[in-house]
Amino acid sequence: MRTCSVLAFALIGVCHGGELRKKFYKDSCPAAEDIVRSITWKHVANNVTLPAKLLRMHFHDCFVRGCDASVLLDSTSSNTAEKAAVPNLSLGGFEVIDEVKTQLEKTCPGVVSCADILALAARDSVSFQFKKSMWEVLTGRRDGSISRASEALSNIPSPFFNFTTLKQSFASKGLTVHDLVVLSGAHTIGVGHCNFFSNRLYNFTGKGDADPSLNSTYAAFLKTKCKSLADNTTIVAMDPGTPLSFDNNYFKILKQNQGLFQSDAALLTEKGSSNIVDELLDSEDFFTEFAQSMKRMGAIEVLTGTDGEIRKKCNVDQNNGAQKGQSNGHPEGKEKGRPIHNGCPQLERISRDITRSRVASDSTLPAKLLRLHYHDCFVRGCDASLLLDSTTNNTAEKDAIPNRTIGGYDVIDQIKDRVEEECPDTVSCADIVALAARDAVSFQRPLWPVFCGRKDGRVSLASEAVRDLPSGSANFSTLKQQFLSNELDVVDLVALSGAHTIGVAHCRVISRRLYNFTGKGDTDPSIDPDYAKFLKTKCPNPSTNTDIVGMDPSTPLSFDSNYYVALNQKKGLFSSDAALLTDPDAASIAKTFENPFVFFNQFARSMVKMGSMGHQDWKDGEIRKNCHF
Repeated sequence: MRTCSVLAFALIGVCHGGELRKKFYKDSCPAAEDIVRSITWKHVANNVTLPAKLLRMHFHDCFVRGCDASVLLDSTSSNTAEKAAVPNLSLGGFEVIDEVKTQLEKTCPGVVSCADILALAARDSVSFQFKKSMWEVLTGRRDGSISRASEALSNIPSPFFNFTTLKQSFASKGLTVHDLVVLSGAHTIGVGHCNFFSNRLYNFTGKGDADPSLNSTYAAFLKTKCKSLADNTTIVAMDPGTPLSFDNNYFKILKQNQGLFQSDAALLTEKGSSNIVDELLDSEDFFTEFAQSMKRMGAIEVLTGTDGEIRKKCNVDQNNGAQKGQSNGHPEGKEKGRPIHNGCPQLERISRDITRSRVASDSTLPAKLLRLHYHDCFVRGCDASLLLDSTTNNTAEKDAIPNRTIGGYDVIDQIKDRVEEECPDTVSCADIVALAARDAVSFQRPLWPVFCGRKDGRVSLASEAVRDLPSGSANFSTLKQQFLSNELDVVDLVALSGAHTIGVAHCRVISRRLYNFTGKGDTDPSIDPDYAKFLKTKCPNPSTNTDIVGMDPSTPLSFDSNYYVALNQKKGLFSSDAALLTDPDAASIAKTFENPFVFFNQFARSMVKMGSMGHQDWKDGEIRKNCHF
């Protein structure tokens, strides 16, 4: 892994292979920056929407694997690239980058990187309005060879984020709260699609209400543009006053509670960031600070020296690294494998068809298969060790107490039988479990990508299941520690807990909360009293092995964000659910997840991360013919 640091007054993005610096191409391609500016200005003169598009493209590129032009790479038959991820589907301006690259290849072949072109074009497109460069762009970046849609999902800040999540997202890239507020000022140009903020107009807390922090007059105006929650095509200017002018008007309207996205409004919810907003009401201060923050953002995790490559075409990796997963000096991402199984291209179709057919006749299967996948991954990683049967010499995971109520094995067996007919000895049971869990929940469309390439483990111990599976009675500290040990953070913990929005629990698991919480015949005081009374009607004392209750009291068969609505009303079923509200950060995240758009987006990211658990050991596994043996 490269070691990098940032020196405020000297070099930017110092790495073992080189550095960003002024006029990097002074000798190798002296006309480079003039060519970028000339072509960019020509396009902006004919298309006033380009500055916002190119600025956004640069931002989205830098937040995923650093400023390495990975956002420009096309998908291949074996890889879904960043530009195909949901946050990037509305990106524009690629044709400008392509034209610049074509001209530079004629003038200085094999010299100027696509990453530098993107950084320069973003600056020059905004600068056209002023006819001068608005910030300095240091050059010397090289192009990355890996581009994964899943990494775009997990790294690009969401318009639904609250302040805590935004702060964490920027901090993970070496950017401060000051940078967060300043760079949000880019929303002074460009548009937003209705589906990214219409929940603030029509269903903010899941009760058909509007976000109370949104200016009521502005909300009424937005409703004339966005007629319903289902509208995903209408666009609205992010700055209602001067949407085509790069200025500091964004901060002025923000102070009037007219920020379009939740992430805009979030800047006013914390004293420090709110004070920065006040400072940026001064136009001169904004331009000065924006220049500095753009310079810092443009140095995120850059490839320099001999790392990376110089692409001949910006949308195609020079060495097919994006397809093969080669790193060329860049640390590999967390998501291992491929979205399409090379040895069995029909795998996803088989899994989808069988799983959906079974779910259509058994509405309890999504919860069962999701739980099966979760319980498998938390013990020895996602290696299908949970599917192995016990032997005379060994008690396997499936016979451990936490797993005795697991169901859905027959669905996995049915998929495996069909796959063995069409692609014998090719697809692991572990990949089938991951796909079936996704397909069971995603009845209409895939809610998250599943990367294939897992191998099946050979070891399955009941004792490890008892030790490694998070308990329904765990407190927050224990939960956090267990998730961190698997490289999952607090956001993942809260998001994956949302799987409790479907399925049932056995009463004996929660009876202590209802009847003997502290050993004195009392009820857990953190549970809503009315909910506790309801639960007692479902779970007698003592309860039997057949007494069950829905984990989501309102919509136990619907995969939605209602778990968080119930949780924030103190109606979490398990102690581990209630524990999320005992930590300020987790509680804040749980509140934002009441918004289904935010929850679905983060759940997808966290499922991809969870599905990679144990990837270091996949090379040591096998492909079972029968998932039980």
